Amino acid sequence: MMGLLDDLKQQAASVETDSAEQRRVYLANMGLIDGAMRAVLAYFYELANQLKVVKPASPHIYRVWGVGEFTQMNMTLAAANSRNKSLEGGDHPDYVEFIVEWQGREPLRTVCSSQSAAKHLKEQMWQYGCKLEEKIQAAPDGKFIRSAITIEPLVPTRFRFDAVYETGKIRLNLRNLANLGEDQHVLSPAQCTPVLCEELAKAMLGKPHHLAELIG
Repeated sequence: MMGLLDDLKQQAASVETDSAEQRRVYLANMGLIDGAMRAVLAYFYELANQLKVVKPASPHIYRVWGVGEFTQMNMTLAAANSRNKSLEGGDHPDYVEFIVEWQGREPLRTVCSSQSAAKHLKEQMWQYGCKLEEKIQAAPDGKFIRSAITIEPLVPTRFRFDAVYETGKIRLNLRNLANLGEDQHVLSPAQCTPVLCEELAKAMLGKPHHLAELIG
């Protein structure tokens, strides 16, 4: 018959085995994420360098529903950057970010007759990284009358890869890829390759692509 001490020893050994396996998986995932993130940064760093020379026009129409749309936008900025964090005694990528800014010709203007409509529009534009100015007209008693909002003709496209070492995944956030909006995808390191980066670049530049097959 197994005594209490024998039972506890068996449980302790099982816990140590599980902990060792969890650490082995964690370190393996760390290596995979590290390699994938560095490959992504290398691709977008080179892409930014080429775009700075070519300076393409955006093929997309960026619609602000109920207000208007930005068309014929030209690239004014392309940049790739990253940040590292210290893990297991070494520096590993925390995030990789690629940004392009598209400049239009004329701002969009609208007048909101309700505070809630103005608030919704402002929050939406801020979420998409767009800049705006607001002028509020109020009655002598301070009561809201209307809000005149001017949206600057500048749209940022952003691809951001965040390393989630705890789960062995990479979180991809896409902002204003082909229209105003944000999408988020949780990917494995094996999915985050220069092939994926190439398809993202094609989608951004309006070329035939297979992006949905890679992140769908």
